[in-house]
Formats: sequence, structure tokens, C-alpha cells
Amino acid sequence: MNKTVIIANLSYNPTGWRELYLNPKASHSYAAEFPGHESLNFNFDKKNVDTPKDIYGYVQWTAAPKNFIDGGIVLFYSRNTDTGQGEIVGVYCNVKVLTEKKTVSWNGFENNETRFNLMADKNLSMLFPIPLDAAKYKESQGKRLVGQIGYSYYNIDIVERIIRDELYEISISGVQQNEYKKLKDIFVYATGTEFNENSIDIDLVQQDELVEIFKTDKNQIITDLKNLDNKEDDAETITIKQKTYKRDNKTIAQIKILRDFKCQICGKNIKKANGEFYIEAAHIKPKREKGRETPENILILCPNHHKEFDYGLRKILNQNKDLVEFELNGQKYKLNLKIE
Repeated sequence: MNKTVIIANLSYNPTGWRELYLNPKASHSYAAEFPGHESLNFNFDKKNVDTPKDIYGYVQWTAAPKNFIDGGIVLFYSRNTDTGQGEIVGVYCNVKVLTEKKTVSWNGFENNETRFNLMADKNLSMLFPIPLDAAKYKESQGKRLVGQIGYSYYNIDIVERIIRDELYEISISGVQQNEYKKLKDIFVYATGTEFNENSIDIDLVQQDELVEIFKTDKNQIITDLKNLDNKEDDAETITIKQKTYKRDNKTIAQIKILRDFKCQICGKNIKKANGEFYIEAAHIKPKREKGRETPENILILCPNHHKEFDYGLRKILNQNKDLVEFELNGQKYKLNLKIE
């Protein structure tokens, strides 16, 4: 049976929800005067509160989630008041919503006491080492990720997406291996399946992120692609919005956008559940032969035609900056390579 999933709102806390924090940028006066009860949500060793097995946390909601079934999952959303960006910051698993709040004495909170309304499995709960951009998980631009009552219900597939994305972020950071192992255990709890290490295609994930960054400005894409041969900087990586990407992945993402995510052979595209499109990039001159990521060497193809192009009987008949003509398994094709 699928587990109940909610995404719940947390007021921002730059200490990682491990220490008390007064937020002068909070939208309501209480948070600027008193620390929120969720200030200790990711301190998993609270004296006289947490146990070796269970941790306690708090969510400020106007009505408790009555349809939440014990053993479910809570993902935590917070708006970073320093950057203005919404982030997915952590997860609790094997959660029980407490019908009676647990109240304990704690200096610094209002009336020197704090409250908890969640209990979760310590070994299956964590603060994400790398917060995720929450906008990526919205069903539509106009829809809030978290409801005004403090939470929203979701299907289990959003947990799989978020945990997979966090595993990717940790894997490229090269650190935090203990968190990586714990997150794989969380993946198993959420999905019922082991995490496949080979399922993280770092290049494809980077390309998807870069598509989101560049998809609204085709004029800039055209300028960037036309200037590829004139660039003085040959660095293999590029930093965009304080994050490092392979320079070649930026180029491939831009070509995907310019080709409208459609296979250049059959004209089809593949729509994913989140509304985005899946498409692949094929090298005319293979990378093993030092083929570059440039518009005259990249075709945008569906998975079937990509494999046929790579493994089929292929002969290039004519190629320049504007087009490529080739024969593939006995059929001739003439495809556009223009940047326009």
C-alpha cells in the first residue's frame, strides 16, 4: 500500500532547524519575537525528548491532516528568506501525527516551553545536506506547493523524485557519504525498491536543470550557440546561479530547447509526468573520435532513433553547418542543423 505523503511548511531557520532562531524577515510578528516550535526539527538528540529510535518535530498547521495514516512520509518545505527561494529541506519517514501535542520545558521559547506534534523514525529522517529548488516540483507555475493550512497531500512518486534528486546532488558533491547511505535507506522505505546507482545520469540531470534556466530566452540561446567557436574560455565547467555544470551540458540543453524537444527524424517528443519533455542528444561524430558538443555535430533524437543512429548501418553523405545528409539502415535522411 502506498504511504501517505504530505509536504509541510517550515519557517526558515539558517541553523538548519537545530537551534532556536528569531527571524526578523518573517512575514508575521510572532516569528520575529519568538522562535517557532519547529526550530529543533532536525536536532535529533533533544534531551528528554528524542530516543535512540524516535525523533519529535513540529509543523504549524491550522488543521491536522486527518487523512494521514501512521507510517507515512513528511517532506519539509521552507522559503529561504535570504534568497527568496522556496526549498525542500528535509524528510521524516515512518511518521505518526500526534493527537495530543507533546509539551516540554525549554528555555527561549514563549513561556519557556515548546511543543511537538510529529513523531518519526530517527534512522529514516534527515535534514538534506543540499536544499532542493522547490519550484521544480510544482504541478503548475500558479499552484502553491504547500497549502495555506500548512501542508498539502501528494502521491508517493514526488518522494521518489525528490530523494533521487537529493541523491544526485550528494553524489556530485563528493562528500557526505553517511547521508548518502541514509538517503538510500529512505528511498527503500518510500518506494519498496533498492536504489539503482546507475539510474543517476549526471549529464541528463544537469541538462534538465539547464533547460529550466534557459528555456525562456531563445534569443540568448542563439547568441550563445553562434559564439561557441569564438569563445576564449575553454574551461570544461561553467558556473550558473552559484552552481557548477559541465559546459557541454549547457550547449546540449540549449540545442534541445532550440529543436523544441522533438526528434529530428520522426518529429515526436516524449512528455513526462511533470509536464516536461524527454529527448536525447546524438553525436554525428562520436565523442570517442573527439566529436564536439556543437550544433553542427548534435542531433536531437528520441531514444529509438538515437540507438538506431548509434548502432545502425550509417553513412554520412554530406555535412556542413546548415545540414547533414546520411543513410541509415538503407533509408536516406536530410536534417537541419541551422541555428535560427
